Amino acid sequence: MSFFEITIGHSAPPASLWMTMLTGLAVALGGGIVLFGLNWLREYLMAKWNRHIEAEVLAFSLASELDRLISACYDVANDPQQEDRETGEWEPTVDTPTLTWGDNLKWSSFPRSLHYRIRALPNKIDAAVKSCQSEAEYGDGPPYYNDYFREREERFSWIGLEACVLRQELADYYGVEMIYRGGWDPEENFKEKIQKYAKQKEERNNWPVPDILRKKIPIEELEKRRAELTTALDAAINRMKSK
Repeated sequence: MSFFEITIGHSAPPASLWMTMLTGLAVALGGGIVLFGLNWLREYLMAKWNRHIEAEVLAFSLASELDRLISACYDVANDPQQEDRETGEWEPTVDTPTLTWGDNLKWSSFPRSLHYRIRALPNKIDAAVKSCQSEAEYGDGPPYYNDYFREREERFSWIGLEACVLRQELADYYGVEMIYRGGWDPEENFKEKIQKYAKQKEERNNWPVPDILRKKIPIEELEKRRAELTTALDAAINRMKSK
């Protein structure tokens, strides 16, 4: 039997050839998977690196605005106020802080929680302004406007304190250097203001309630007290007329 006849006479290649084919296929498939994984990893790392670079650029852009907001809130929280010479009413000496973010900032480069907290600051300022306006209109009123100034000081102390925390996070996570403040410590000042008003609210809540508000007085007792008061007033009026 010739070699040619043997080759034609078998319908399948030898086992060793099958092994060679399967091994080659496995190597090719494994190599493809490895190349795909490496390309995916490279793209992932590049995207992560680019996102970190974008976050650093955004952090540097926001840091100066947060520093400005901290300073403005400090001025409001420590406003000495002044008296208007014409009306005799007290008024602030510093403007209310303002904050507006640009439309082209790449917020997606920040973690969601940090992104939300920073973007919420303008809304918190707006809410503080409206709350202060309400106190000015419905609070104790002129000439001192104590309720208005108390609300203004407390609200912007909270906003200033949050700006301090956010500013520190930008320094910790993205390397934005903190400005040198020397002996000026706005964060501690904000905390002292907040604690002061928290203590005042606690003291107000612990004030003793008058008996007339604490007890439910029967209508008969109220009528009796009203009659006694009317009699006393009539007697006082008659005494004044007789003089």
